[in-house]
Amino acid sequence: MRTLPAVLAALVLCAATPAASIAQEAWPSRSLRIVHGFGGGGPVDLLARSLAQVLSERLGQTVLVEGKPGAGGTLGAAYVAKSEPDGYTLLLMAAGHSVAPGLYRSLPYDAAQDFTMISTVARSPYAIIAGPSSTAASIQELVQQARAQPGKIDYGTAGVGSGMHLVAVLTQARAGMQMTHVPYKTATAVNLALLSGEIPILFTAVAGITPLMESGKARMLATTGRERYSLLPNVPTLAETVLPDFEVMSWYALAAPKNLPAPIVARLNEAVHAALKRPETLERFRVQAIEPFPNTPRQAQEFLTSEVARWTKVVRDEKIPQQN
Repeated sequence: MRTLPAVLAALVLCAATPAASIAQEAWPSRSLRIVHGFGGGGPVDLLARSLAQVLSERLGQTVLVEGKPGAGGTLGAAYVAKSEPDGYTLLLMAAGHSVAPGLYRSLPYDAAQDFTMISTVARSPYAIIAGPSSTAASIQELVQQARAQPGKIDYGTAGVGSGMHLVAVLTQARAGMQMTHVPYKTATAVNLALLSGEIPILFTAVAGITPLMESGKARMLATTGRERYSLLPNVPTLAETVLPDFEVMSWYALAAPKNLPAPIVARLNEAVHAALKRPETLERFRVQAIEPFPNTPRQAQEFLTSEVARWTKVVRDEKIPQQN
């Protein structure tokens, strides 16, 4: 029979065991959510749903996708930053996440420090697309037209502060031209605006534009990678046409609130990497014109920190007006 001191010691030991450790052992015991800051049907939403399906199979729990569109993706990021670091609320970041600290006068979170990076997921260049109401047959013609008619040509993006918005601003600054920004709330809305002739030019991520190009009403004028994108070999780059050495890539990453326990980070990283190797995932990526971009949590954290620093400097150096 155990002595009273031994029993008391055992009780104290149990009491000292953190509840979080017990929770970690059982994780995941309920459904998870992947939150993003954009509307339904756009490239971020499609990627989130592709990822959710495979993560659900790997983790044995339902993985839901929830969009919280607005303010260039910052509403979704703010929601996740304030969530519990328990592994049940995740954020699918888009490249605009690293732009926000420089572009907005204030944010309710630190874009690098308030998140635990799990892995980068995919990447692709941005694209400049002409719709039926544009007469530009090439990127050179668009630049010439915009220089000759400052502010007369409209272009659309999926929102102020989005990655595609800053790429558009940077492209204009480097090319010495001026167009007028028409922001839309979702990628679907801006795509429809292009096809209807409401706007002549669209700056967008290559991800998810396949249906747009298959319509036969849009022309891809250029992409923003340093070299031609392997999935779009016939489309020239800005670097080879009008802006030597220009390179900007869109990217997507999975993250969680800061202080997510390391064992959960490791399991999620493993699940993401497994998802990125599956043939069906690769086929979905091919359709969306994106390529896998996996790495370790540490590499992803370093990548995010460097991207935030890079774009903050770009906003400052190019004197891009800050948004409220």
